[in-house]
Amino acid sequence: MEGHDTQDPYRAPIAATEVVISPEALGEPAAKVRRFFNWLIDKVMIWGLAMLVGILNATFVDDTWMAWLMTAPWWVDYVFGCVLVLIYYTLMEGLFGVTVGKLITGTRVVDEHGQRVAFLRALLRSLCRLIPFEIFSLLVSDDANPRGWHDSLPRTRVVMRRSRPPLPPVAVAE
Repeated sequence: MEGHDTQDPYRAPIAATEVVISPEALGEPAAKVRRFFNWLIDKVMIWGLAMLVGILNATFVDDTWMAWLMTAPWWVDYVFGCVLVLIYYTLMEGLFGVTVGKLITGTRVVDEHGQRVAFLRALLRSLCRLIPFEIFSLLVSDDANPRGWHDSLPRTRVVMRRSRPPLPPVAVAE
């Protein structure tokens, strides 16, 4: 700008429009293969939870609900599966920052600043997982920084968990 004085004490400060976060602060991105195993382990956990809900219901309530579910239209099963996905991922990532799959593979989910995700952001991640063909968005993503729609839309990343610092050596009495 012409005639712009950078030393003008009455001029409002200009905020940076883009925050640059160092890769070290975010952590190393988890590879696609590791993320596939996250998905696979979590899928088994969700199926196990569905079976557990069915067993508990049949044991402590009655089995008419299970009989109805077995004869219900396909969309009822789909809605039940979507509800389980929402509950599982939202609670695990919102409360702990990991799922069982991420815990086993040594990864975690963080926001765009490298911090643990907030509960609402975890819910948004879970909702994005319900987008048809969303699972393929990770396959076509960049290999150096793989992100599916459930990462890019809520602005999250899956990174390697930082290892704990080694314990100091124990002195041995002679």
